[in-house]
Amino acid sequence: MMPLHHPVPLLEEEKSILRTLLYFDIFNYPLTKSEIASFSQMTFGDHCQSALGTLTNKQIAYLINGFYSLRNDPSLVTRRNAGNLLAQKKMGTARKFSRLISLFPFVRSVMLSGSISKGYMDENSDIDYFIITAAGRLWFVRAAMALFRRIFLFNSHKYFCTNYFIDSEHLEIGEKNIFTAIEASTLKPMFGKSCVYQFQAANQWCYQYLPNHKHENGLGKERGSLLKNVGEKILSNKLLDRLDRWLMKKFVAYWEVRYHHLLNENDFSIAFQSTEHVSRSHPGFYQKKVLSLYESKILEFEEQHGVSLEL
Repeated sequence: MMPLHHPVPLLEEEKSILRTLLYFDIFNYPLTKSEIASFSQMTFGDHCQSALGTLTNKQIAYLINGFYSLRNDPSLVTRRNAGNLLAQKKMGTARKFSRLISLFPFVRSVMLSGSISKGYMDENSDIDYFIITAAGRLWFVRAAMALFRRIFLFNSHKYFCTNYFIDSEHLEIGEKNIFTAIEASTLKPMFGKSCVYQFQAANQWCYQYLPNHKHENGLGKERGSLLKNVGEKILSNKLLDRLDRWLMKKFVAYWEVRYHHLLNENDFSIAFQSTEHVSRSHPGFYQKKVLSLYESKILEFEEQHGVSLEL
């Protein structure tokens, strides 16, 4: 494809801004100046505003009502504002369910993930939770929550989507890329202050991708639950150790029957990572889709403008 414009020389700051805007363009999501700096893959210093000014003056990027986008489309801002407002409205529900999840035995931390963790929801969005459990009890917790959802929520995932669990002794995320860095860095803590700090400390690698980002904690003093403590003492025995391993095998067997034919071996092992220390179930393997789209958008932009966005 021949470039549509004359080649445009770009500074490193401008390349970083464009890469950030291209990533969030996958989600049709324009960004504020502070968000661009936060999600940039390089340290800006005081040059962010001047770089943004250059890009908008050249009409490579557009400033629309306080938001930057690669598309001169005001409807994207309208959509974002509506989604931000809906996310604010749904936070009350997210807090209630987070508190409920925190009362399950062996739950050590609850964080919001997915779109709501970034302050956005639409009518089709679920409320996603990232849950840290005690070691050796991950699959027991997962099974208990699945049973609760099936009995009391008629198996609805709308406000109770629990698809990522890790235990408190294995807090570092295995896959390290721009997608996982953004997802891990934007987790919104709801319960388990000390465990949240430990998780953030274990995932300092995120700063290699997002050097300007600041982790959120902000949790205050939390009250313990006597009933939860008693339940954990009762359930702390070798029989539950064996039950936890048995439940892991049952979950894996179910996922292999239902989803293995949809993914190749490597993709399935990542999308349905299942060990004693981590469990995730992502049938659509969203991570791979996003990263593939991101690379495609970068290549398309480079060809269209006759530039390189390599940092």
